[in-house]
Parts: sequence; C-alpha cells; structure tokens
Amino acid sequence: MELTPVIKAATDLWSSLSATPKHAGHRLPPMLPGGVPVLGHALEMRKDPIALIQRGRDMFGDIFSMRLPGRPTVVMTGHRAQEKYFRWRDKDVDQREVYRFTVPVFGKGIAYDAEPEIMREQLGFFHAALRESRLRTYADGFIQEAEEYFGKWGDEGVVNMIEVGNELTIYTSSRSLLGEGFRKHLSGEFAHLYHDLEAGMNTLSLFAPNFPSPSHIRRDQARVKLGEMIGGIVEQRRRDGSDSEDFMQTLLEATYKDGRELTAAEITGLLLTIMFAGHHTSGVTLAWTGVNIAKHPHIAADLRAEQERVLGDRKDVGLDDLRAMNVLEWTVKEVLRMYPPLIMLMRKALRDLEFGGYDIPAGTMMMASPSVGHRIPSIFADPHRFDPYRFGPGREEDKRSPYGHIAFGAGRHRCMGIIFAQLQLRALWSHLLRNFDFELVDPPASYVVDYSNIIAGPQPPCRLRYRRRR
Repeated sequence: MELTPVIKAATDLWSSLSATPKHAGHRLPPMLPGGVPVLGHALEMRKDPIALIQRGRDMFGDIFSMRLPGRPTVVMTGHRAQEKYFRWRDKDVDQREVYRFTVPVFGKGIAYDAEPEIMREQLGFFHAALRESRLRTYADGFIQEAEEYFGKWGDEGVVNMIEVGNELTIYTSSRSLLGEGFRKHLSGEFAHLYHDLEAGMNTLSLFAPNFPSPSHIRRDQARVKLGEMIGGIVEQRRRDGSDSEDFMQTLLEATYKDGRELTAAEITGLLLTIMFAGHHTSGVTLAWTGVNIAKHPHIAADLRAEQERVLGDRKDVGLDDLRAMNVLEWTVKEVLRMYPPLIMLMRKALRDLEFGGYDIPAGTMMMASPSVGHRIPSIFADPHRFDPYRFGPGREEDKRSPYGHIAFGAGRHRCMGIIFAQLQLRALWSHLLRNFDFELVDPPASYVVDYSNIIAGPQPPCRLRYRRRR
C-alpha cells in the first residue's frame, strides 16, 4: 500500500480535531525531545508506546507533551495527574472526536457518535443488564461454556492461549449478549464476520477510519451482514414476545427518557459495542492470566487451595462461589494492572485547562496510560513484581487512590463492563485451575506485549503446555 495517502489522512485528521491552539501567553507542558518532521513521535509510538511514555515521565514527571501527526499531545501519569484527568467534566474534555474510529463498527448515533446526553442514556442501559438475576445467568453460561470447550482437550498438549482466549470469549460473549438460543446455532459465518469487523479496527483506523484499505473494506462488509443477522433476531424476539435473561432482552425492554423504544439498528450497535469492549480485552486477559499462573507456581498452588476451600467436593459452581474466590479475583486484577488491554486512554480539551502549573489550551489532545500509571512505586509497591496479594486485606494498594488502578478507566467514564469481565474470567479460570496444570513452552522473556494492535495482548505465539489433573 502506498503510504503517502495514509500519512496525509493521519495529518488531516489530527489537524481537523481543532485549529492549532494559540500558545501565546501559555506556559505549556515540556516537550519530549526527539521525533521526526510531520510524524513527530509517531514512529517511536508505534514501535513501543509505553517505553516512549515512560521516557517522558522519567524526564518530566506527571505531565509532558509529545508530538503526534498534526499537533502536540499532553500525557498525564501519576496519582495527582490521573485523578485530575478522570475528574474533568464533559464540558471540559471530550472523548467523542478521539474515538470516532469506532463509528464504522458501532454505527451511527451509537456511543461516541451520539450526543453526550444520549450516550449517557445508552450507557445507563448496561446497569439493568448487570442486575443479580442476569449475573447468575451469565455465570451459569460461562461455566457451561468452559466445561464444553475444555472437555474437548486431551490429557496433555500445547495451546496458543491467544487463540484459546479469543475463541472461547466469542462463545461466552455471544451467549450472554445474544442469548443461549443464538449461541447453540452460532455459525462459522458469525465468527468469521466478527473477526473481519474486529480486524478492521487497527492502527490505521485511529488516523483514517474511512480510508479504503482492504481491512476497512472487509470491516464495512462484515458490519452490514452482522447488522442483518442481529437485526433479524431482534425482530423475531419482538414478534414472538420471548423473554430471556440476556443483554439483548435488556435492550428490548429499555426506553429513552422520552419514552422511545430502541430501534433494531440501535440495539445492534449497542450489542456490538459491548461485545467489542468485552470480547478481545477478556481474551487477551485470559491469556496473560495463564502466562502468569505458569510463571508463578506458588500463586497457582494458592489458587488451587482456594478452589478446594470454596467448593470442597462439589462439582457445581455458581455465582456465590465465584464471588468467594478472593485470591482468583486479586490475580485477575493483578494481571490487568501489569498487562492492561488498553494501554492509552484519550481525551480532547474543549476549553483552556490547567494542571501542575502548566496550561493545556483548548483543542489539545490528552492521554493517560494505564500501562505506565500502574507501575508507579508511589501507587503500587515494587510495581514490576507480580503480586496478587497487594489487593488483599491489610494492603489494598488499589484503594490508596481511586484513580490508581485504571485498566477500565476511572471516574464517571469508568467502563461498567468490569463486573461482567471479571466474572467471566473468574468462571473460566476456576474451571481451568481445577482441571489442568500449566507450564511455559518458551523462555519466560519471550512472553512480551504486542503493541501492533489497539488491544495489547501477548506477542504470538503465546504457547502453554497443559496436563489434565487427576
């Protein structure tokens, strides 16, 4: 592919987010040295964004600037900076223009393409989907999917945990969101279309979401077909008057404040929004959990002891059992601290702002980084050490600051999917811990982060050897 149109599209997009801020009279955050003409620090960002952001923090502390195509970007890390970043009001900062690359996937008028008040109503629909009765249904579904999926494994073998995570979570997500009936008839076509949709949200999409690249063309074609497929289920549910404990039912029952029901297109868009938010992020977290359990046998032993303590000789597992598995909860939380799927969170300043004695002019792009923020010693002790017990009684390091652990964001825009995601991961790993032992196939140093995708997972192949427990 010729790069010139891509570079131009990237430059045009970042420039169009607002006119270049007028810097006269402003004390701007210090600029990170380096970069190249036009692209600024973009090449270094593409190679290793976390090393770039960490270099800026090491040089300047909580706030600094760097150049991305078209305009400077302010980076904020550390306890005070993260708190300020997440507490700014919607009239101060905006996510919509930054995340417009999601519109071809989620649809017009959905999430970041909706007006702020409509977006808040749409997010509010998720609350009903997380009520107790539905959480119990989700938990039962997760457990059944794990039993069926891992029941097909042999006594021992080698698996790519990225592939396992992505395949299994498409089953669990589709079951919880679209219903057990849809899951039972889940066709290869749906999985293939969803793969094309997800693959069409890549690095190029950040800068030029409508550039006619092959992946974007396949994305758009898949979106049309998925819309028809899900829309057909919506219409059939409405005709039949069926009632299910799944997320689609929540949306079928929901109304906006003016009393209007959601259209089939809106339901489709919101289902794809929550599926995208929860599927790939849970898939890579499932893989990272396996890597770290294999790396730390003493943690694996504690996790298995907890399984025996909670379940005893019982084979049936329910929501209350999963909630009682504290060490497993802390382990998943520690995986998300050290390997957050979203390594950068973006905003745009809508008005002149100030932090730490520096001015942030209106129109400036702003960034927080969970990957860097989670490894600051003043927030998390010995931050490069994998230690789930940092979240346990007497320590609770995540409670030192409500803006310290930001894998799912923080404040008013904290992702509500955290409850769903952690429940899903606990259910799947509860089954795996009772039934399998794991060990690394490759040297430990080879299990590193892959920064080539928007969702940062392990660099492939992420291979583990399993043996069935007797």
